[in-house]
Amino acid sequence: MTAVLAEQIGRADRPRCRIHRDSELQAWHELLASIEGDEWQRRTVCDAWDVADIAGHLIGQAEDVIKPTSFPRRWLKNKRVYPGVPRFDAHMMVQADEHRGTPPAELRDLFDQVWARATKKISRTPELFRRVSMQVDPAPRMSFGYVQDILLARDLWMHRDDVCQALGRPFAPGPYAEELIAQVVYDLEASGPFWGDRPAVVLELTGPGGGTYLLGRGEPVGHAAVDAVAYMRTLSGRDDAPVVTGDPVATEAIASCRMDF
Repeated sequence: MTAVLAEQIGRADRPRCRIHRDSELQAWHELLASIEGDEWQRRTVCDAWDVADIAGHLIGQAEDVIKPTSFPRRWLKNKRVYPGVPRFDAHMMVQADEHRGTPPAELRDLFDQVWARATKKISRTPELFRRVSMQVDPAPRMSFGYVQDILLARDLWMHRDDVCQALGRPFAPGPYAEELIAQVVYDLEASGPFWGDRPAVVLELTGPGGGTYLLGRGEPVGHAAVDAVAYMRTLSGRDDAPVVTGDPVATEAIASCRMDF
């Protein structure tokens, strides 16, 4: 298979990103409807969060889209409540905190309600606002359009895997997994300092959502293969021991890379 040059993948356009997000929201609706009893309290890989906390965080993401005051209020609060914690991490912790203790039936209904409103709001966001950007080190500068189009769908997708793992259920990456993962690979190479001075390598992502990509500049020094979903967990800091096969210099470069997710 011919390797796709990562920096030439290009950014998914706004309509395509809407399709990705809608697909994930439907998958989440079905997942939340299936969770019962103490499954809500199952611990996840996300630090101190249980399954209900992840749902609360995602509800908070939608609220920050809908309400003009929600993000700045939480942004000020997170520095006070979680001093010393990276600001974006602290912000997400506040989102989860504010919904902790909500009964499951209310969580399900609230999730559907706020994301329906958020999706409508995103579709109407003026282009001028979408171009406004912010930066909080060490993450690269991000526009609001990028956050709404790319990061929200990515967050929904990756957290759905977190919940499936916590519940011991198989994770269905979905019909747009390859496109979602390609956007991650594009960001890895083109949109930030994540790949850094690592050598050029051929990355073969196997399984659902997979593809073959060329990362870095110049002639590749080797080839590495890893399961596509598993590698997203590694890049995002969820799994520091990925099963990567191939040439040693390539596998080291692939296994050691991390990025903001």
